[in-house]
Amino acid sequence: MNYLLPTFKAVSNIFAISAVATGAWGIINPVAFSKSFGLQMESNSIPSQDNNDSLKDAATLKHQRDLTMSYISLMSVRQLGTGIILLMFAYQGKWTEAATILAVIGIIVAGTDGIYLARAGPRGPAIFHAVPGALISALAAGVIYLDS
Repeated sequence: MNYLLPTFKAVSNIFAISAVATGAWGIINPVAFSKSFGLQMESNSIPSQDNNDSLKDAATLKHQRDLTMSYISLMSVRQLGTGIILLMFAYQGKWTEAATILAVIGIIVAGTDGIYLARAGPRGPAIFHAVPGALISALAAGVIYLDS
């Protein structure tokens, strides 16, 4: 199994760099990030009518959109933070620690992302999150097992 640790190092670094890039992009442009993630936000347009019910509906839609934008930014910060932590562990040569993080988030985060993406629409983005997450988690678990 001499190939396992070098493979994990490469996958971990690719994941970390991708996480930093997508996290930063999500903070800078949450709408584009949500589209690439698989949960496209609705358009900016809010219907404007003169009656009170329509104004309340428009205010509710704006509030929901603002909350969604905030949530996307929070997801982006999660990505950014995870990537930075993994890069710091890589720099320090702490591969077991990086493997521990990836073993957990590969199942919990990527799996949960996959479930919610599958509920929201096409299964392609769900599979794109869940399957690589599970594979990364399995690779990380192998590194942890061999290290112990």
